[in-house]
Amino acid sequence: MDMICCTFHLLFLWGEQSDDVFDALAGDFMKPRIQEVDQLLKLGVNVTVYSGQVDLIWATKGTMDWVQKLKLDGLNSFMSSPRTPIYCNKEGQSDTQAFVKSYKNLNFYWILEAGHMVPLDNPCPALKMLADITRSPAE
Repeated sequence: MDMICCTFHLLFLWGEQSDDVFDALAGDFMKPRIQEVDQLLKLGVNVTVYSGQVDLIWATKGTMDWVQKLKLDGLNSFMSSPRTPIYCNKEGQSDTQAFVKSYKNLNFYWILEAGHMVPLDNPCPALKMLADITRSPAE
């Protein structure tokens, strides 16, 4: 009982800041930031973009349209490269839970069965994505 109360209390306190954070970042909300991402890619920084397949706010189609606006050298190669499936053992079934497409230092993940809250909606491929980004095991 104490653990449930403490967990709820921590979640409640964390949530209290959400409006403050949103207000502080309001000037950057829904800005394309294509130039900044282009600069990072040119500098050789690894950039990962991901999208929940059923996200109603930032749909995967719109995210891919955004990627196509990048000035990445070899963008056509990226767009025409195949997607690699990511598998997860979910409730005894091994099936495709995501796809990844990579070219040089740009990676794009399609997370299936997920909306805006990818790690909550489909944690297994989200964990595998993080493992890829950090180059550490997902186990």
